[in-house]
Amino acid sequence: MERKVREDETTMSEWQNWPWPIAHWRLQEDLLRPFLKAMEEKNLIERIWQKDWTLWSHSPEEISHCLGWLEAPRVMLASISEIVQFASSLKESGFSQALLLGMGGSSLAAEVLNQIFPSNPEFLHLEILDSTVPEAISRKESRFFPDRTIYIVSSKSGTTTETLCLFHYFFARARASLGQERAASHFMAITDPSTPLASRASSLGFRKIWTGIPEVGGRFSALTSFGLVPAALKGINLQALLHSARKMELCCQNHKVEENPGALIAAFLAAVEAQGRDKMLIWVEPELLALGDWLEQLIAESTGKRKKGLLPVIGQEELLGLASLEDVAFIGLGSGQAFFDSFLQSLEKKPVPYLCLIFEPQQDIGALFFLWEWAISLAASFWQINPFDQPDVEKTKIFTREILQELRNKGELPPLSLTRVTENDLTLYFSSVFHFNSLAEGLINFLESARKAGYLCLQVFLPREQEIKLILDRIIRKLISRVCRPVTLGWGPRYLHSTGQFHKGGRDDGFFWQLIAEDNMDLSIPEGPGQEEGWLTFSSLKEAQARADFQALNSLGKKIIQLRLGRNYLPSLQRIEEIMDAL
Repeated sequence: MERKVREDETTMSEWQNWPWPIAHWRLQEDLLRPFLKAMEEKNLIERIWQKDWTLWSHSPEEISHCLGWLEAPRVMLASISEIVQFASSLKESGFSQALLLGMGGSSLAAEVLNQIFPSNPEFLHLEILDSTVPEAISRKESRFFPDRTIYIVSSKSGTTTETLCLFHYFFARARASLGQERAASHFMAITDPSTPLASRASSLGFRKIWTGIPEVGGRFSALTSFGLVPAALKGINLQALLHSARKMELCCQNHKVEENPGALIAAFLAAVEAQGRDKMLIWVEPELLALGDWLEQLIAESTGKRKKGLLPVIGQEELLGLASLEDVAFIGLGSGQAFFDSFLQSLEKKPVPYLCLIFEPQQDIGALFFLWEWAISLAASFWQINPFDQPDVEKTKIFTREILQELRNKGELPPLSLTRVTENDLTLYFSSVFHFNSLAEGLINFLESARKAGYLCLQVFLPREQEIKLILDRIIRKLISRVCRPVTLGWGPRYLHSTGQFHKGGRDDGFFWQLIAEDNMDLSIPEGPGQEEGWLTFSSLKEAQARADFQALNSLGKKIIQLRLGRNYLPSLQRIEEIMDAL
């Protein structure tokens, strides 16, 4: 990998304790040095390991119970044997499939591990369901048969609305097929001790209840039961995973800041943010997109508050069109020579800071998890931000409860009190901030205004199908070309547990475009496990959450529109493409 290093570049691959073959960045030394010096003068590395809550807050109650992730790689080593034995027993008991029901931090790490590691025929086939879109749920149900499936109900708080609704739905299906007692033996829970989910799982007789570490927040829980138990069901080597993380843990204890990988990444993030570069364009290999989603939540939800923070933008080559912007920096995550060369060559002549990590995914993912948790926590201390809370997520939850209560009382969702323009099967809703006479005019004016925004967020309440993803990829490329700003993609409702905090609590420079379709089908949600069908359906829940987030953003003065598609949403999406081409 011979390559001349520019004067404003630093190659970290020369450092003896750097745990991967390649780590490379470009940033002027005089911009980085003040933050490394501050780490030394203020003993930041030592204070993190001492769990000094004053790094982030003046209130110990907010921080002191959130730092258990620092010991997670070591603590969880003691649980490996029990987890592995349980995973092996499932195959012996006739199980061949595992379906994880969860949202946000309770599912994203499992999704990363599921993408990185291949299936093992001696263990279970694992998939994750984190959607309330009826079609998405129905498709999973059609492929996961109760007699062969272990259902993993994963919720740290034990109260996550979407997770509990999915639990009630699939338990009813399993009960109808297997009977009450046998159905319970096809369910397991991952939750903190003494949560409502733990109590319910115990009373029903779940096969197993795995407890998390209460002092570890959801997005920091990758190396706890929330990530490790699903990994074991898939046959992943937990010993190697935790030893990788443990190795990085030791690296991040190095008090020499220039030899501490977590400190260097934290300094890079703090330095570029100080230059006004608060949009992190994260270029990931296609095989690592789930890692991008995990990192997106970690960065956005940890830093996006008090009108501060770093906005993660996940993508690939389409991000290069933004390299000349003065408020962006690049992060590359990939494996192998080809990605390394492509990343560096693409940015060779671009005046933008970057950080590129090249690693072996299966070997290094444990280290990656710990590295970024540690680096983001340290970076947040420079901004006096508490990286362990999510104070603005509650806004959407409050509106959701109000909408659902009206649905329960009146039997129908409240009408949308918004101005609208309808053309064929497309309806554009907008607040009083905008004034449109046609759909095309509405999109033109909205996108023209978005050129002055910090970023544009596409919030999509549709099934995460490959055909839809391909169309959205093309739409995003057109949007980047049109507005010349970063464009993020959030799948509803899961983004509410990820970037939703940043949207409402982070920097006040976002524009938001919701895409939602009428459902071709619907599924009733039982009010509890083993109960009959209830008053709520997944379509109504999805609709309520989309409306609630619209209201929450609108109430904060954010610029937001909603474009509703017909039941036949693929042609509607293609129609949006055509409109974009004609603008």
